[in-house]
Amino acid sequence: MKRMPDLAINECVRELRAACRLPIDPPALEMIVDWLRPNFEKILGHHEGARRWADHGQRMRDNARHLGGFADFFASHADASSIGVEELTRALQVIRADCTVRSERAPVAFEYCTGLPLSSTAAEEFLQAVAPPPELV
Repeated sequence: MKRMPDLAINECVRELRAACRLPIDPPALEMIVDWLRPNFEKILGHHEGARRWADHGQRMRDNARHLGGFADFFASHADASSIGVEELTRALQVIRADCTVRSERAPVAFEYCTGLPLSSTAAEEFLQAVAPPPELV
């Protein structure tokens, strides 16, 4: 039987792929999954993992679908024939910015976005300027 972190990652990768029209470069996807795996392990890799996934899984699947949509957008904007590291990294900056801005009202949102080797400051400033404030959870 698969472990909860692996099941959750697989669900999120399926959502990410479903949101992309262009093919995803396998090494680029593997790199992003490697960045995110420690958070999934920390949050879901214990006896409360299934309950936490039941509580937060839909939001994470949504984030994965948004990640795929943004990556596809950035690849299309660059006239790329596939989605690579650059497009996935830019998309992850936007998703991380959402986690950061959302964590001002729902601290659990940031748990999934910690430890990523990228800055989302510019995207956070953009979201705070143009997006409505996140709803209270």
